[in-house]
Amino acid sequence: MVVDFQHHYIPVELAKKRGLYSDTGRTLLQEGGLPATTMHQRLYDLDLQLDDMAEAGVDISVLSCLLGWSAPLDECRFINDDLAAIEKKYPRRFVGLAQAPVLEGKPAIAELRRALTDLGLHGLTITSQVNGLSLDSPKLYDLYELACELDAPVFVHPALVPTGYEHLQDYDLPRVLGREVDLTVATTRLIAGGIYDRYPSLKIVMAHFGGGIAAVKDRLVNKGYRFGTLKKPFLEYYEMVYFDMAGFEGATTALNCALEGIRPDRLVFASDYPQDFTGVNTDTGRGMTELRNYVEAVRHLPLSEKAREDMLGGTAMRLLKI
Repeated sequence: MVVDFQHHYIPVELAKKRGLYSDTGRTLLQEGGLPATTMHQRLYDLDLQLDDMAEAGVDISVLSCLLGWSAPLDECRFINDDLAAIEKKYPRRFVGLAQAPVLEGKPAIAELRRALTDLGLHGLTITSQVNGLSLDSPKLYDLYELACELDAPVFVHPALVPTGYEHLQDYDLPRVLGREVDLTVATTRLIAGGIYDRYPSLKIVMAHFGGGIAAVKDRLVNKGYRFGTLKKPFLEYYEMVYFDMAGFEGATTALNCALEGIRPDRLVFASDYPQDFTGVNTDTGRGMTELRNYVEAVRHLPLSEKAREDMLGGTAMRLLKI
């Protein structure tokens, strides 16, 4: 069973409402005058997505809405309702992640609870910065408390335009590199900020191998005492985090680097479809054949069969309860 943990979808009605819909070409969502998200037909067409999944060998895709992370509460309700309808229409092909403007307090938390308990969505999703706040902010404690209460995983997608990195503002660097830097920082701040001490049962899934955090893991393990906040060795917290395998279009260098610093049981397969492997955001020419090749590359890793199958789907299915 292959589960794609990072697979994006946008209700066409919402794209049209925002003036972002195009049935022929591409449109660009901007934040603060910077490119944030490329919009295109594959994001709206689930039948086309199913065809691509079949070609790539993906059994189940976990849907997150690219517009939901910055959407007001009424739009998030619409997104969550739409995702629940998709789950019913396409059982065991799509599962949805709930979204809400989590800084709006009790109404937002109530919407997430509704989405998980009444609608049957399978997890929550936020970005690595929430309106500029880092993930250790006390303003997110209610979200983490709900996630622990309901045993729901929290998928952390890169902030669409990370802030606080002044030398990553041009050349489209906020999307190309800034997102990865921010994921590394976000993962580290979760640990340094004591989130896992406060919420030890919290299940966080960081996108894109944590932005490449495996490459600096040893430094964090050896220097983490300098944070002055850790009650246990850094490594013990680090191994509580899950990471998805998207963001690098199946590059084996990124996969092998991640495996040097992340245990296989903490990795879940992901593609960043349809932003990757479709030629929309990249010029590599990689398509569904390359996504299938990525699946096969995981199947041929020098690991146990159970470890490989858990990376491809088993761990995700346990997290999402599917």
